[in-house]
Amino acid sequence: MFHEDTETCTPVYTTYSEDYAVFYRNALADVEAAKKTREYGLDAANHPNWFDASYISWLSYDAMHIELPDGYLYFLPIINWGKYREENGRLMMPVSVRLNHAVADGYLVANVFRLLEKEMGILSCSPCSMA
Repeated sequence: MFHEDTETCTPVYTTYSEDYAVFYRNALADVEAAKKTREYGLDAANHPNWFDASYISWLSYDAMHIELPDGYLYFLPIINWGKYREENGRLMMPVSVRLNHAVADGYLVANVFRLLEKEMGILSCSPCSMA
């Protein structure tokens, strides 16, 4: 949750539910709770399956690279998506996935994008439609 007044973020955790309506309702409640605090509150111990997912609403980008410090062993995925834009009559939204090669390979990253395409109802995707 980004706080405009302080330009800081509060992590939001939501328990996964296969029932999208339940998950969405819980996510909205968790976002509302996060709006009321300015605490960073990273709580990985009580949320063992969390991962970084951030919406960068201020810009639409062509490429993004998240570089972590040398020697920093970070194995969780980091997913970012940006502001959508219209391009040649199509809506385009940049999506970036960072995975440590020690725990995942290109095939698994490709599966992330395949699942995203499936959920968006796209049957095929040209190389330039996913940034």
